[in-house]
Amino acid sequence: MAKLYFTELPTQEELRQNSALMYPDLDHLTLYSHILLRKITTDLEVNLDSFFSKYNLSAGRFTLMALLNRHTSGLMPSELAQKVGVTQATISGLINSLEKAGIVKRMSHEKDGRSFVIQLTPEGIAKVAEIMPLYHERISNYWSEFSEPEKTQLNSFMERIIKNIFKLGQA
Repeated sequence: MAKLYFTELPTQEELRQNSALMYPDLDHLTLYSHILLRKITTDLEVNLDSFFSKYNLSAGRFTLMALLNRHTSGLMPSELAQKVGVTQATISGLINSLEKAGIVKRMSHEKDGRSFVIQLTPEGIAKVAEIMPLYHERISNYWSEFSEPEKTQLNSFMERIIKNIFKLGQA
């Protein structure tokens, strides 16, 4: 499904004026904060996918590669799915596409011969080594506008947001 998002954000005042009649009890500042956060997450995803597309990857595929790079003995597909928060079916599709590209391989599990683990191939290791410095450079450049105290404060806010995100899905 295509992701839809606002390309132009309303100002706080426009939001207050446009919703005042229909939703008089609406907390406009909270709604504006939420719209800003949605815009940030969407723009991050779009820009990261643009960066990774130069390497025939997506942000999701690179996330798996970075995880496997840290776990050199490999991970079972179920472990990968759990660590990145997706279903087994989704992880299977990602593994299959990375395997076709020669980036990962399936290896027998050392303790359970019926199972297998996923590992980076030498080509996958080389691709991570090529991309990671450029990725870190972009991240550093992105965050360079913020001072250390601002980043510390922002991190604290984001940690609180993460702790409360489940509230969005409650019935």
